[in-house]
Amino acid sequence: MSKDWIDEIISAWTGHREFAEFLVKHKNPNVVVELGVDYGFSTFVFANALQNTNGIIYGIDLFEGDIHTGLRNTYDSVIENIKLHKLSNIHIINNDFNEESKIWSKPIDILHIDGLHTYNAVKNDFEKWSKFLQNDGIILFHDIISFPEVRQFFREIHSEWHKLYFTHSAGLGIITKNIELKDVIINNFLNVIDFKKNPL
Repeated sequence: MSKDWIDEIISAWTGHREFAEFLVKHKNPNVVVELGVDYGFSTFVFANALQNTNGIIYGIDLFEGDIHTGLRNTYDSVIENIKLHKLSNIHIINNDFNEESKIWSKPIDILHIDGLHTYNAVKNDFEKWSKFLQNDGIILFHDIISFPEVRQFFREIHSEWHKLYFTHSAGLGIITKNIELKDVIINNFLNVIDFKKNPL
């Protein structure tokens, strides 16, 4: 795949672009939600894949950075790219995850959890937002390899979820209750690992 403007954005998420594009093509989601936008690499990947569909990606962030990424304002950079590339399928929400969850009402097809990487923060994000997930939806957790507390929570997620993961690009945890989707992912990605067979 030839590089484009999205690939110029510095991100630990770069190796997951093909998987995100596959998910959009396979699921044709109406609503994708990202908890944590930073400079927007994964947000723009999803938005680009959602072009010519009815899907919308909602990127939620306070755009202040955190103890792990460093404190910085990335909002202006994200908005500039949205305007420059005329992306109409991104809704940026400058808000706290908890506060936004109190007023959220849309069913979610793909939820990407990539905010503060402490155990309690990831657990809280999951508990506050997983209730909005469609029954056949999917949740992604970035940094399950590079952040032990994210990995710990991913390990503890109840067995009613099918769990898969990638180890590259800081690791990406994948959970779904949709067994058909789990099997499709396994059949299309040789490097994806079934947690049940190979726990982290």
